[in-house]
Amino acid sequence: MVRIRDPFGKRWLCFKLLVPDKYREIVEEAKRRKYGAAIVMRRGAVYLHLNVPSDIYFRHLGYPPRSGELIAGFDFNSDRINMVIVDERGEIRDVKTEWFPEVTSPGFPRNRARDARLKALAKLLDYAYHHNVGTVLFEDLERVKRRRYVESRCANRKITRFAKRELLQHGIVMALRRGFKVYLVNPANTSKNAKRIHKMLGLDVHTASAYLLALRHLNL
Repeated sequence: MVRIRDPFGKRWLCFKLLVPDKYREIVEEAKRRKYGAAIVMRRGAVYLHLNVPSDIYFRHLGYPPRSGELIAGFDFNSDRINMVIVDERGEIRDVKTEWFPEVTSPGFPRNRARDARLKALAKLLDYAYHHNVGTVLFEDLERVKRRRYVESRCANRKITRFAKRELLQHGIVMALRRGFKVYLVNPANTSKNAKRIHKMLGLDVHTASAYLLALRHLNL
């Protein structure tokens, strides 16, 4: 039974809590720990959202731990996500890009854009999971300066609508759930250096940026 304060009065509303079987153990374990909760009204139904400790979540819903030897570096952009897979010597073993250019169109719903980016990221992480990757690298956005606006209105629209930090937060959780080791790497100058070397590598600028992120992690 769940009791919720009526937002339009002082009485308490009581609801029967229905928990799907696959979440039952998580809820029971979370009840013995501190957790956050939120009530969501959707399509005439009331949902209880629980924010449980990550160790409980991964223990029950995570993949088996990864023992892969390869490393995957990622570069997030408004209309694509680039991934490069390297070995411990920094040699490129694979590259892959997921595109979603429609999300930068004027008037495109933000929630649909978010879903498109998350699906693309999930697809890349699943690919890495099945191709001997054990470590995932993302940009450490705390080391990135505030976004800069440019003269192009189109570019400014893309920058404004692209919630890169939100995508990173989801990416970390998604990667940890799949059993990857996750590291945040300082991305300073990777984009600028990628513009100088991407043609020599036979890569586009964004994939080259992901590659340089991997090299920095390896201290190469």
